Amino acid sequence: MKIVADENIPLLAEFFDDMCQSNLITLPGRDMTRADLIDADILLVRSITQVNEQLLQGTKVKFVGTCTIGTDHVDMEYLSKQGIRFHSAPGCNAQAVVEYVMSSLLTLAERRQVPWQQLSVGIVGAGNVGGRLFNTLKALQMNVCAYDPNIAGFDSQQLSESVWQQDVVTLHTPITNRGEFKTQHLVGAQRLLSMKRNACLINSCRGAVIDNQALLSHLNSHSQFLAVMDVWEQEPAPADDLIRACLLATPHIAGYSLDGKYQGTAMIYEALCEFLALPVGTNLEQLAPSAPLKDLTVSRDADMQFLFRKALRSSYDVRDDHFRMLSLLGLDDAAKASAFDKLRKQYPMRRELNSLTVTSKRILQPDWLQAMKIKLNS
Repeated sequence: MKIVADENIPLLAEFFDDMCQSNLITLPGRDMTRADLIDADILLVRSITQVNEQLLQGTKVKFVGTCTIGTDHVDMEYLSKQGIRFHSAPGCNAQAVVEYVMSSLLTLAERRQVPWQQLSVGIVGAGNVGGRLFNTLKALQMNVCAYDPNIAGFDSQQLSESVWQQDVVTLHTPITNRGEFKTQHLVGAQRLLSMKRNACLINSCRGAVIDNQALLSHLNSHSQFLAVMDVWEQEPAPADDLIRACLLATPHIAGYSLDGKYQGTAMIYEALCEFLALPVGTNLEQLAPSAPLKDLTVSRDADMQFLFRKALRSSYDVRDDHFRMLSLLGLDDAAKASAFDKLRKQYPMRRELNSLTVTSKRILQPDWLQAMKIKLNS
């Protein structure tokens, strides 16, 4: 059995070598071609590989797995017609994206010189990521609402209007270009004008959910409006003007925690074991490395605002990725695309907050730490 996989999927050898008797071929996901798959049985990808008839026609592939939560890069109708089994990894990096948004909220609050808890947040899309973000921000006692036309309890007409009128609007939808609730260019010129003049728009789902040119025009003509962008219509070579116009610009890494990526691989491994009727022989817990920072000790005088900032930023600080992204400015499109992919391929180790234990003699609101998945040693 031959497996062809995106070289950026972690733990490929650890999970799949024995299964395919080391017949595992790794390639850049953006450059995969039909010729690479002619004699492959299994294809494993991330979000940058377009899996469709053009890629798979005439190949032996009988199982496709994407180690991501999104599936818009996969022609599932074609796979179904060809009898090719497909699996994704829903929810694998949801916590990482939640922490990306929380870090962005903290940066925004400092920019605006307001307490982060005073920011109201509207969440568009309440699935694995948006739903988890909603529950987290609720537990942190923030003013938050969410809208999703496909999920009961989040589908009211009132929510569909109020979600866009918050201080922060964060997008967590799949990309669809048909139907009543299509999301391609969900945010265009008119939608931007309907939002608060000083709102902040966060996009960590798919680039085309926002009309990027309309966003750039809006940012240029509304100085108080801010944007945090992790995904781009022109990815992997987004325009310099839009990068510069954003409060925070990052290279499609919102969900790039090591925990999330490992979990995505593990979920596809287990799905493939089921497909091949093989026992699950590898356990993720055996493979995860120790977090670079496992313990944070604060004095009894530390208040919760201080602890929140330090704990969050000790795990993940979005500003680091923003400054790395600025290294793309001034490059031509080919060089920029290569540099963009390099930032993703060589992404530094990032562990989620659940790998952190806080030690303190005085914790005012331990429910905050619980909401953030941080362990407490008091």
